[in-house]
Amino acid sequence: MQTNPVATYLGPLARFFALLAGYGILALSLLITCEVLLRRFLNFSLQGGDEFGGYVLAMLAAFGFAYAWLDRSHTRVELVLEKVSPALRALLDLIAVLSLTGMAVFMAWRGWATLTESIEYGSLSGTPMMTPLWQPQAIWVIGLVFFALVAAATSVHAIILFARRSPMLAQWYGVKSLNEEIREQTALVAERSDAR
Repeated sequence: MQTNPVATYLGPLARFFALLAGYGILALSLLITCEVLLRRFLNFSLQGGDEFGGYVLAMLAAFGFAYAWLDRSHTRVELVLEKVSPALRALLDLIAVLSLTGMAVFMAWRGWATLTESIEYGSLSGTPMMTPLWQPQAIWVIGLVFFALVAAATSVHAIILFARRSPMLAQWYGVKSLNEEIREQTALVAERSDAR
């Protein structure tokens, strides 16, 4: 079976970043739990939990975008795709890939502009912690740039597949069919039951 070269080369790094983001969410959940318990029972607050929560969520989103894209998990409406010819579907898949790449590049560009402004003006958060904003923004921008690079690589690959009229365009960059999702979930359940 053929494998997607973009997912083969960039997938492990995207998965690593997604795992880091997941651990960040776990740490944030523990911090919020501690905050709630301390407020409830000791009338004490850890300052900055909400501020760091916002930073973690922004970073999580930025790093999760690339992994979700390679996993074909971004939301797409498939209502029309099921009713059109394979040639038109391939064109619509290509337009979707190119549109997502345009959005990813735009987000990375605007993220970079925000970061450079924060550095230039020495911007601080409007909280008692006065966090230099460039620090969390730098990590956020790295995630956005990585997503833009993954999206650009998939665009180049999708254009090549479209030009060759390859059915792999739909398989690697199209909407997952219901059968594909059922197969994936069944494989996950089987894998978990084998691990026990």
